[in-house]
Amino acid sequence: MNFPGTELRRNQISHQDRVIEYEVVHRPKVTRCIHLELDAHGALQVVAPRRMSKRLIQATMQDWANYVARFLEEARAQQQDIPAFGYVSGERHLFMGQDYPLHIQEAAGQRASVELADGYIRIVSTGSGPEDIRARLMNWYRKKAAQHFSERLAVFSQAASWTGGKSPAMRLRLMKRTWGTCSSKGLITLNPHLVKAPPESIDYVIAHEICHIQEHNHGKAFYALQEQLYPGWREAKAHLRNRGHVYLHV
Repeated sequence: MNFPGTELRRNQISHQDRVIEYEVVHRPKVTRCIHLELDAHGALQVVAPRRMSKRLIQATMQDWANYVARFLEEARAQQQDIPAFGYVSGERHLFMGQDYPLHIQEAAGQRASVELADGYIRIVSTGSGPEDIRARLMNWYRKKAAQHFSERLAVFSQAASWTGGKSPAMRLRLMKRTWGTCSSKGLITLNPHLVKAPPESIDYVIAHEICHIQEHNHGKAFYALQEQLYPGWREAKAHLRNRGHVYLHV
């Protein structure tokens, strides 16, 4: 199925003794460079700027055939690592680095609620299907993310001399591949999916974005600030690189 504003064309490159097929996807927000992703069935998609010619995309893919093959192997392995959620009682979901079983109670006439209690994520739902449970769980994640991220922003802002001890403005936004961003005006945007990760990884992303308030690139000055503000950033970054695909799964 093609979505509005998206065009698909099948192409292929060669790598050693195999042929790698891919589809070219043009999206309005992609205007500078190409990146790779898998669709829901594990097929390779190349997201490219609309102005980039088919010949240039093909040449780039062929030049980077070793990287493309490695990406496919790793991405498909990650895709198999992701559970298929049914949003039923007993199914385990992540929160702050721990996985908790769902306990779902359908109760007509009661107020719908979600809470972490007695080692369970307890959901009281007035709906009758998994989409209702999913929506309530995602809303709970978002509320917990807003609360915890705000608290950690305050802590790191106090430790960062360049903020004057004041927490920057923050907003939440679901993103497919990004944990956080910092605008030129100091607005920090964080992915609510990050609340599923361990506290150390959450702290790393928040500290990283606070450093961008002072240094808007990834030069030596930026890394000096990050080392000062959160010395454990390397381990936390590596964890997100290895397990982030699980936290981004809904």
